[in-house]
Amino acid sequence: MVFLDHAKNQLTLLMGGSTTGSVGQILIGTGSATISASRTELTTANDRQTVTSITFPAQKKVSWQFDWNSLEISGTILSEFGLIKSGGGLTGSLHSLNVMPNLTFDGTNELRIEFNGEVF
Repeated sequence: MVFLDHAKNQLTLLMGGSTTGSVGQILIGTGSATISASRTELTTANDRQTVTSITFPAQKKVSWQFDWNSLEISGTILSEFGLIKSGGGLTGSLHSLNVMPNLTFDGTNELRIEFNGEVF
């Protein structure tokens, strides 16, 4: 997982005692733009999902799990996803971003994204 600039700023705030801005949702969408630390949003966000679970499998590691059932994800084309903080109106709060080849959901599949992070 590569931290984008917004995540680095949030990590600094958390180290200083702030409790705002922690990751609580994921955006999924379509796009194929290059990943860079200065990216602040997806190319085209189509859906968001609240975190299902957060675990800490080892020191300096965190794992976020997000789940969609077949009805929620039906008709979606997925080619990028990224972590954001909880709440509405979150333009510019992208913590991390992944881009992949298109994946189309036809109503017969569910989706689970497990996002793992490690701080070095």
